[in-house]
Amino acid sequence: MKDLIFVGRSDDNTALVFMDDDGQEFRVEVDDHIVRNVSAQKQASDNSPALGISPRDIQTRIRRGEQPEDIAAEAGVTLDRIERYAGPVYAERQYMSAKARETFVRRPHGEIRLEDIVVSQLIARNVDILSLEWDSYRRDDNRWTITVIWASGSGTGGASWIYDPLGHSIVALDDEARWLFDESVAAVKEAVKPTVQVEQKPRLVGLPTVAQDSISNEELDSPAWAGPGHPTIPVPMPVANPAPVAQDDSPSWDDILFGNRPTDQ
Repeated sequence: MKDLIFVGRSDDNTALVFMDDDGQEFRVEVDDHIVRNVSAQKQASDNSPALGISPRDIQTRIRRGEQPEDIAAEAGVTLDRIERYAGPVYAERQYMSAKARETFVRRPHGEIRLEDIVVSQLIARNVDILSLEWDSYRRDDNRWTITVIWASGSGTGGASWIYDPLGHSIVALDDEARWLFDESVAAVKEAVKPTVQVEQKPRLVGLPTVAQDSISNEELDSPAWAGPGHPTIPVPMPVANPAPVAQDDSPSWDDILFGNRPTDQ
């Protein structure tokens, strides 16, 4: 079958003129049969969904987090057409992500920025914070979902939060986000846990003293100290009474010279 190229209408406006590759013209009379077929084709085309997508719809869908490739395939348009209107929306998503990272989150020990919580927790687990990728996309309730992705071994890890720009609030959306928050609280609680002070009890220290019956309470010195935090109580150490001196019965020189003996008295 030879393909013909439509040239236009005939001079009398009652036929259609076509031409082949050799330049030969062909005339087709427009009768009721052709009119009915053309009208049916036009009606079917009007009832079918039109291909393409408006710039507003493109930006709305990208703002929700849809990928440009998926939008282009579904709308039947080129990827270039989608990316032409995506730039401003990507900038908006990065702006909302930055605002969320700067938002202070209330913790038991005070208020800390969301980004500081995430970074400190991941550094403690040897995660390269230079690999962090923050993003955001708008939810149907006009709040934003904030996401962060990091490299983890041969794969990736990630966490998500719900951010309310009007209320300046951050709420954990998944287990990873709750893990970051809970781990942060636990670490701070451990750091600020008060140190238990062991009560120092006084110990007895013996002090050398004289005989118990030869000293009064007033003569005791003030308590001695064995060192800081170690109070002591003086305890008199009993000392035995001096033994009686034995009497010497040996004769003196007078007794020897004058002839006196102890038994003579």
